[in-house]
Amino acid sequence: MEKLLSCQVRTGAAVAFALLFAAAATLSAPAAGNKPTPALEEFQKTFAGIKDYQFQIVTHETTDDGKHAEDRVYLFRYRKPSDAQIMVQQGRDKGGAATWHGGDTVSGHHGGFLSGIHLTKSIHDRDTTSLRGDILTSDAYDTELQHFAETAGTLAEAAGPTIDGQATTAVTLAVSDPKANANVSKDVLFLSNSSHLPLGRDQYVGSLLVKTEKFKEIKTNIGLKDSDFQG
Repeated sequence: MEKLLSCQVRTGAAVAFALLFAAAATLSAPAAGNKPTPALEEFQKTFAGIKDYQFQIVTHETTDDGKHAEDRVYLFRYRKPSDAQIMVQQGRDKGGAATWHGGDTVSGHHGGFLSGIHLTKSIHDRDTTSLRGDILTSDAYDTELQHFAETAGTLAEAAGPTIDGQATTAVTLAVSDPKANANVSKDVLFLSNSSHLPLGRDQYVGSLLVKTEKFKEIKTNIGLKDSDFQG
């Protein structure tokens, strides 16, 4: 997801941090925002009882014009309130990892022969964001809830597709001002009807599907330890 750097050291850094990412936001009820749909309310109730979680992210992402694309698979871990880690399982920089413990910096390493180089970078550095400029918290549960609650637009829900054998509800956010939302005009979150957690997410720029994600092997309240966030 992150952009390749122009020299060896920066390349190692970028790959290490490719999906890293800004500090996780704490969900709070906005003074004024979108009225949550029933499925989003169930998601929020479920999240309130979750202390930690991890899942696999299978993603396909393109630029606004569709000319550049990237496919990758990650393992994402999160522990309340401020520990997160991303590891590249497939795709560019396989074996790279990045970790955040709060604050304004992230640390990580490149995959392959550069795995021994550990670097620290600002969470706001352009090389710590994805192809589309997305940050780590775009897939964290609290950030998804906050995004759908606070991004100006209209929310609606309908029956979604079956994903990995689970029936879903598709919650669609029609964005009022795409320019203030990385040009994304429609954001669709697919919530499991049984677990109430996200199983997928699609984002559109106009009619073009620019990002699709599938969330697999979801585990919650597994007792993640400090040693699980070394990086």
